[in-house]
Amino acid sequence: MKKIKAKTKVKAKKLVPILILFLFFLPLFSLYPMLVAAEGVDKRIEIRCDFPAQMIEAGDTATFELTLINNDETATYNLRWWAYREAKEWDIKFKDGDKEVYKVLLPEGGSKTVTLVADTTGDTDVGQYPINVDIGDGYISLYVKITKTHKGEKGTLELTVVDKEGENVKGATVSAYKDTGGALVDKMMTTAEGEVSIELPKGTYTVVIEKAGYKSEEEGEVKIRIGRTTDLGIIPLEKELFFAEVAVKSPSKTVMVGKNPVYEFEIKNIGKCDDTYRLIFQGLPDRWYARYKETAAGTEEISEIFIKSGDAKTLYLEFVPPYNVEIREYNFTSIVESSTRSYEQNLALKLRGSHDMHVYFSRYRYEVNKGDTVSFDIRVSNKGSGGSLTNISVGVSAPDGWSADVTPKSVASLKPGDRRTFTIKVVPPADIVASEYKLSVKVRSEQVEKEDEFRVEVKEQSNIAIYGVAILAAVIFGLWYMFRKYGRR
Repeated sequence: MKKIKAKTKVKAKKLVPILILFLFFLPLFSLYPMLVAAEGVDKRIEIRCDFPAQMIEAGDTATFELTLINNDETATYNLRWWAYREAKEWDIKFKDGDKEVYKVLLPEGGSKTVTLVADTTGDTDVGQYPINVDIGDGYISLYVKITKTHKGEKGTLELTVVDKEGENVKGATVSAYKDTGGALVDKMMTTAEGEVSIELPKGTYTVVIEKAGYKSEEEGEVKIRIGRTTDLGIIPLEKELFFAEVAVKSPSKTVMVGKNPVYEFEIKNIGKCDDTYRLIFQGLPDRWYARYKETAAGTEEISEIFIKSGDAKTLYLEFVPPYNVEIREYNFTSIVESSTRSYEQNLALKLRGSHDMHVYFSRYRYEVNKGDTVSFDIRVSNKGSGGSLTNISVGVSAPDGWSADVTPKSVASLKPGDRRTFTIKVVPPADIVASEYKLSVKVRSEQVEKEDEFRVEVKEQSNIAIYGVAILAAVIFGLWYMFRKYGRR
């Protein structure tokens, strides 16, 4: 028994070197197929590519046409690729025409062509990137050389919004949300052609298209690539059954007291169905009156209106303030009620008082003798409701040689309803010819001015007339005396 055990130990000792040698040469056995191939042994699958290296910009797509030749029996093979560095982030796939494929059936002695498509990312650095392909025991290395990077740039999202009839939808809101967290990144409204173009950072987005009166649409898993345009094409929106667009031309107005403000509305029925709209308003102060009309100058009041689907009508809302209305700002609410909802429009009205000034003369014609002075008063009244008249002054325009003086020279302020008297003193020149002369008075303020005119008749002095009569009497008496004394001779 002891001899048997001893012989076993001896044999084990002899096997140890053999085992060590086997383990040493084992990796070489795994390399045998490659070594044989290197020595010209035929492979079962050959992969050929006429142009295995391409030069593109980052964000562009490289395509390689691969010819697969089967030197063995008919079999199905997996299509596999692998890459290093940033190329691992590229979108790389095998395609047969427009279809993406991952297996291929190769007939015995036959061949097929498959395309490897590499969509690069826009932020890839400049450099050369290998893509290794192995199919069966066939192997090939392809190379993509990036000549220009677009790192730091954005991608572009484009789409066109139409309705079910194919008409462009203007003013639809297109919002882009980040899939991770759902944060809004950017939003824009479509143009009159229904188009929108939004620049977005690289990433995956959920795009929401909304428009009042339409059912919203959502597009998920939208990938934006740097330096590339992602076109979602035409997205149709479906109209709601009942919906209207209500717009007011000028929701805020300023008018003078005494005038009735009129607001112009347009109601457009953009729903699928015809509808009737009730017309009401809120916020009307006491003793005010308001009415909806079909024409701006009309007087007939309407309380509701029928509009067919797709049609629009223009209405007018007129407000009539009371006579003694307070000058301030007022706010109203116009309400248009449809079958399913209400549309409110906030209106603002600022009443502004008018500035008016009245100039009163007690007379418009005065008489004065040569060398004398004429003096008279005028009254200036603030007849407006828009506040005080400020820096009031009176000016007199007279012919050459005349002088005029006004007292007081000016008045700083005159409140509504108040009045002030100015005294005007006019002196004609000494050598003036007796006649009637026209003079004008202009009353100025910082808000308004008025002008009026009066006349001054200049007469000869009364003693001159007496002297003339006396001289005439003396001449007549002299003639009579001479006739008496010398006439009979």
